[in-house]
This record gives sequence, structure tokens and C-alpha cells, in this order.
Amino acid sequence: MISNAEAMEAVDSDLIASGIDDLLSGKPLDGTLAMSQPISPDRTYFTDIVNKVESQVGPPDLYAGGAAGVLVRWRHGPNTLTVTQEQQVTMSLRSSASLDAAEATAFRSGVGTRPGQSPSYLELPYLWQVVRRGPALEQPSVPPTSDWDQLEQSLRCLLELWVEQTKLLHEAGWCDEVAFDVTEQVSGDRILGLLQNAEDGLALFLHDDRATTAKPEPDAVEARGWQHRVHQLQAWIASFEPGPDTAETTAGIIVRELRLRAAAPLSVSLTALSSNGENRLQLPGVPLKN
Repeated sequence: MISNAEAMEAVDSDLIASGIDDLLSGKPLDGTLAMSQPISPDRTYFTDIVNKVESQVGPPDLYAGGAAGVLVRWRHGPNTLTVTQEQQVTMSLRSSASLDAAEATAFRSGVGTRPGQSPSYLELPYLWQVVRRGPALEQPSVPPTSDWDQLEQSLRCLLELWVEQTKLLHEAGWCDEVAFDVTEQVSGDRILGLLQNAEDGLALFLHDDRATTAKPEPDAVEARGWQHRVHQLQAWIASFEPGPDTAETTAGIIVRELRLRAAAPLSVSLTALSSNGENRLQLPGVPLKN
């Protein structure tokens, strides 16, 4: 067991204090990265460090997740302080305007091979975000895609992160579950929903109220990966425990089902995005309208 003294040695408390002081001072920055420092070589101290900052600054404004790990942000005056769990825990301080502009450019440029685009969805600043304090501001997102394969790639990347990162959010006491629906835009019909719970894993729900023109036969639905129909919910269910193939399998089921029910990705949208039942989840790394 690690003692308190050993824990303090593993975390650079002076850098944490300096970052907090610089944030609270409200000193305008010229757009450059004022600070970006590792404050612990051990990523397991991430939650302890976030709690230390929160005890002095207050609740964070948002948390988000990308390939580098989970990041937590506090906005104060013109600046933003970020603590990120990468291979180590880092802290950075930057002008909010400069940071927002850089990330907006990255998202709006999208993913692809053209100059200025990210080569992969995992290269985006983050793929999901939960606003924890204040209003849920409009979030720049990647442009909607017309390509099914690209949509599947983005969902696979998102779910790979969620399988691990929702565990951390749960352990920190921030979030137990995240969810969203995919809806056909013209009719407004909900096609399917996804729920990722930190303890129970991932579940998909395929809407089937038997009143629509699409009345799937049980054998055909099960052949596409759905496991059973819950009559009370008027939906087919597919549940998955965390595992190395969970993200790929789930993304494949989602896209196969959408291709049967929608003409193109541009004809569906993300709806009912939620975190712990509140409308504070945003998915800027998924190329669907929302």
C-alpha cells in the first residue's frame, strides 16, 4: 500500500499550486501555451489531483475524452486550466479564446486526407464531452458524413474510449452512464439507442413498435446481432460486457441497422444525448447531425 508521504512525492504539488494561482489571477495570456507540465508520472493519481484542484477552484466546467485520455477543465476569467490523464498526469494553462479556436478548427476541418484534416478520429482533440457546470454551450463538431464506413470508424473509436473512460468517470463519482439515440430526420422515428453504463457495460436498443412499415422478422434480427426482444420496451436488445471486440462489434451492428433503415448517414441524426439522464453530453467526434 502506498503511504501518504509516497503519494505526495508522486505528485508535484508546487506545479499544481502554481497552475491554480495563475488561473485565479485572471492574467490575460497572449494565446501561447502558458504552461504544460507533467505533475505526476503515475496516471493513477489523476482523480486525487483533480479533487485537489476542485477543492480550491470549485467544480470543473467540463470533462472530455480522447485517445490521449480523460481531460478535465476549469474556466476562470479569460483562461482555461486543463488536467489530463495521459500516460502521466499533465496540467496546462491556456487562453480560452485561443484554445477554443484551435479545437474548433480541428473539428470543423474533419477527418480525412485533405490538408488540415485529422488522419483519424482518434487524432481529434476529444470525441465526447460532458458539460458539468454552466450552460451546455454549442460545441463545434466534425462535419456530417455521407460515408457509412467513416461513420462506423468514428463510432468504433468513440466506443473504444467509452469502455475504459466511463470506468474512470464512475470511480471519480462524476458519471455512471452516457446515452444517445439515432433518429430518422424526416419521419422523426427513433431507430436505435445506445446506453453505456460503467457497471453494467454497453447496451443497444432497436426500436420495434410493430406499427412502422419495417416489421423485422425475429430470425433476421437475431442474425444481425440482436439478442432478444423486450415487449414492454417495444425494442430488441443487444448487451455487451467490456472486451477487446466490444467497440468493433457494437459499431458494426449500429451501422448495419442504419443502412437497412436510412438512405444515407445524412438522413439520420443524434438525439436524446444524456449523461446521468441530463442533457449535457456532446459528441463532437461523431459525424452525424445533432
